[in-house]
Amino acid sequence: MSKDIASRVTTGVQALALPGQREGWQAQHRGSLLNDAQTYDALADAIQADLKARRLDGDLPWGLSAGARARKRVKPLRDAARAMRKAAKAINGTVAAYEETQPEVVAKRRQDKALEKARRKQQLHAAAHNSAQQTLRHIAPADSDSDDGAAGQTKLLGDFLGPSNGRRRGA
Repeated sequence: MSKDIASRVTTGVQALALPGQREGWQAQHRGSLLNDAQTYDALADAIQADLKARRLDGDLPWGLSAGARARKRVKPLRDAARAMRKAAKAINGTVAAYEETQPEVVAKRRQDKALEKARRKQQLHAAAHNSAQQTLRHIAPADSDSDDGAAGQTKLLGDFLGPSNGRRRGA
């Protein structure tokens, strides 16, 4: 890569902006980062095995000191491999951000959201209307044959509670 950073950034942004080139850019960069992570892990494994095999004067028995020393020395390589895998995930997030901000995608998502809102609002109005109609039927029955009174006449709360048998509580 003999290109300077500015031209690499410019070509990267141009590749992300074009839907046809976006997948290729993603595969190339993600693959390179994951390959680097594997290389760092393999290097860390080899160095750790080599350092673990070296015994120094004053080490604890059973190789405990050598193993701890080896893990301590390869920790930066393990961290670098972890960072490469994290960067590969970030590549996916970057591509997803470009896909989510396409004008057509945003317009369709907004339209779907507005339609869903209108549908929920219509359902709410229908439920409220049905509830109001049912309440009106209970309060003012439409049948004039009933012995409760004339059609459309308002009932009292006591009419819904049943016979009182002449007893009252709390009076």
